[in-house]
Amino acid sequence: MRWVVLILLFFGAVINFADKSIVGLAAVPIMKEFDLSYAEWGLVGSSYYWLYPVTGIFGAAWADRLGAKKVLGSIMLTWTVLQFGVLAITALPFLILYRILLGAFEGPYSPIAYSHADKWFPPRLKGFANSVVVGGGTVGAMIVAPILVSLITIFGWKVAFAALGAASLVWFFLFQFLTKENPVEVHEEAQKKKAKLEKIKWKDFLALLASPTALFTTLAYFSTYILVVWFSVWLPIYLVEAIKMSPGQMGTSVAIIGVVSVCIYMGVSMISDRLFKKNQNWRLSRVYVVAGSMILGALFFSSIMVFQHPIWVVGAMCLAKGLTYAILPIGPTIMINEMQERGGLMTSILTSSGNIAGIIAPLVTGYIISLAGGNQLLGYNLSILFMASLVLAFGILFALFVKPVKLSGNQTTRQTGDIDLKSS
Repeated sequence: MRWVVLILLFFGAVINFADKSIVGLAAVPIMKEFDLSYAEWGLVGSSYYWLYPVTGIFGAAWADRLGAKKVLGSIMLTWTVLQFGVLAITALPFLILYRILLGAFEGPYSPIAYSHADKWFPPRLKGFANSVVVGGGTVGAMIVAPILVSLITIFGWKVAFAALGAASLVWFFLFQFLTKENPVEVHEEAQKKKAKLEKIKWKDFLALLASPTALFTTLAYFSTYILVVWFSVWLPIYLVEAIKMSPGQMGTSVAIIGVVSVCIYMGVSMISDRLFKKNQNWRLSRVYVVAGSMILGALFFSSIMVFQHPIWVVGAMCLAKGLTYAILPIGPTIMINEMQERGGLMTSILTSSGNIAGIIAPLVTGYIISLAGGNQLLGYNLSILFMASLVLAFGILFALFVKPVKLSGNQTTRQTGDIDLKSS
């Protein structure tokens, strides 16, 4: 059953991120149809995330209480309605309203999926399980790009959006009829956790969120999510306008970047899991692995400002995306570890805070490109420099300050690498 759950969570993430990214793949026809400027297009990209952080927190909290299966089913049906509703869009305000509502109901998916996968898998497989869910996001955002581009080219962008609505409806029925809420062996434990939810002390919870581990994990996730949004909203336009690819070459390149990057960050997650199984040290196996990947990925991403041959750009983006995305599957595992009885809420804080980047990134990128005037390449390079610097800085801070706890009996161990500092 755990593998059925994981596969369906994977495909749910495929739909979730395809919904996010199709607007970028359809950027050229949409901008032409509504006569949009770069700044207005940045507004469209940003609007998806205006309610995303808030609904992500509340949706995950409801899933902790009501069960992931019910909440995921409800939001998936809403995706179906909204995607079919695209057929009625006739102007920019309606397009923005659609993106706001879609973001509001898609916000809870990732934190609930991470938490749901976490309870089905043992510690030695948690990083891998979350990397599979994140992999679904990359598949939805990039690997299915040629299919979505073909639908947009042949049938128009509105029909392509509606096709994703049909996929959401199919997923709903499969998830409701083929999965269970909890593994049998942890059912009683899950009930005990629900009983504890009423006893949470918000003062202590807020203090936990302000701790270096939670704070810098969230900031690292935030910096990486700026790249997530850039790849979703701006990569297709960048490849066409700056690298001078044809739409077909762009679709193929986006797919290649997606496939290779999935292999890379799943590999990083498996290395992290293997190290954790060997030494049981969160800092060595989780923190240092992720931080090193983020730093290296930021360097590869910045290299495309200097080397702009299409082959190098695609290769560097494969490595940059794969390495920086390592925080996406492992970050939720670290946050859940800090308060395991509130797994959904903890991951929602992480993902929703990170998704604030979704509000900022499209607007900032559009503004930077506009500042460059007619020099589009300069504008794109400045946005790339900004994002690479941010990931590099927060990757270093993540390595320095994140020290996950290890619970053992009545003791809490804050792991610092080679030495464990214990407090009662």
